[in-house]
Amino acid sequence: MKTKLALLLAVAGLCAAPELYAQSAIYACGHIRRNRTEAYDNLRNSGYTTAIIFNVTVEEDGTLTTDYDWKNQRPAETGGIICRDGEYVFGEVQPEYVSDVQSLLKQPTSISRLEFCIGGWGNGSYGNIRKLVERDGTGPETILYRNFKALKEAIPEVVAINNDQEQDYNVAAATAFHRMMAEIGYKTTIAPYTNKTFWQTLVANLNETPGTCDIVYLQTYGGGSGNNPASWKVFGDIPMYVGFDCESSSSRTTMERKFKNWKENADVQGGFLWNYNDERRNLNEWATAINRIFPTVKADKVAATAYGNADFGGYAVELPAGEFSQPEMALYGVTAKDVASLKVTPGYTVTLYKGRFLDGDSRTWTEDASTLADGWADAACSLRIAPGSGIGDIDADGATTIGGEGEIIFHGEAGEAKIYDLQGRLLKTLCTTTASTRLPMPRGLYLVKTASGTAKIAVR
Repeated sequence: MKTKLALLLAVAGLCAAPELYAQSAIYACGHIRRNRTEAYDNLRNSGYTTAIIFNVTVEEDGTLTTDYDWKNQRPAETGGIICRDGEYVFGEVQPEYVSDVQSLLKQPTSISRLEFCIGGWGNGSYGNIRKLVERDGTGPETILYRNFKALKEAIPEVVAINNDQEQDYNVAAATAFHRMMAEIGYKTTIAPYTNKTFWQTLVANLNETPGTCDIVYLQTYGGGSGNNPASWKVFGDIPMYVGFDCESSSSRTTMERKFKNWKENADVQGGFLWNYNDERRNLNEWATAINRIFPTVKADKVAATAYGNADFGGYAVELPAGEFSQPEMALYGVTAKDVASLKVTPGYTVTLYKGRFLDGDSRTWTEDASTLADGWADAACSLRIAPGSGIGDIDADGATTIGGEGEIIFHGEAGEAKIYDLQGRLLKTLCTTTASTRLPMPRGLYLVKTASGTAKIAVR
């Protein structure tokens, strides 16, 4: 059999990943302001679908700050005054901040939702909010309203205020404040660790207007380490995400065990991490682990399956046809530089790339690979899955007629042979021997692939 090689990938019918709803989140702390270029890039490529920016502090006079050193009247390492007297002024110390935050949503990215957090352990914001609400109310003329309106106008892409209230549990003031946030254009999310009655009442008050509070981020670490998510199912149909403190524990195995248990036994819909605050943490590894437990999307039609270990071991993620940059891979739960074996559905090709965005060195597979050899194990950062065998577009002039009518004859070649139609669909697979092997086939043109190469064969 004469052969003429051609390895042109058919890309017709590729589809983009569907729009996703957030099911994995991370609190992004001062590192995003301290090491902005690297941090924002890491977040976009991480796989997290929500970034909760920590934090906005409400001062006694209603000024909004982050990491501000009031004793010395200067910004701390990463912070400054955000809004003062109804104006956004953070650009004076962080001129790129607005564009940086906005960049988190620009494709390619896994992030689809942004929130600002108020509160945290030892933070006096909600005590200050209570005093300001009791003194001034929540009308448009108040300093609270004007400052948060200025923040919303500066960065409208941030859709929610995350309430991490850990002291001064005044339900009337919190209700009034978050109703004001809704009027300005913010959703409310909550991050409780104790005082269940307070949170249940607050959410009930807010959701007299349905959808005002739309996510519960339950702390199951620190002071909330004893929380059983099942006992916190008091918020109706609002999705509950459970948290893990990766500062206190570096064990993803522990996180995965806990999250799987709570998903199965407490109807938990998502997970989040406290927190991202240094450059040493591999966000992609943690995010993809969460996404495999709480899938953001599933393949309707499986075109390939990626495995974390050789011999089809470790995690298994089913993928449809499409193009997957690193952040898109991560949304499905595939970790960059962690694919060690592949199963390829007949009729599809998989091309792996060492670059994040279908760039750099590449290699294509048309069938299962128990081990990705030649340096490709744990090397891929992006991939493309396309219909077709990956052997098509062989020139008609290269057709070879094999003797005998109505058959293909293999002369003296032992091994596996695959027969495709001209659209790359697999028709037959057979084992050939060193003796001549005859395969009856109807009259027509076929693509034949053996160990020696690929050819277009004409059957008379």
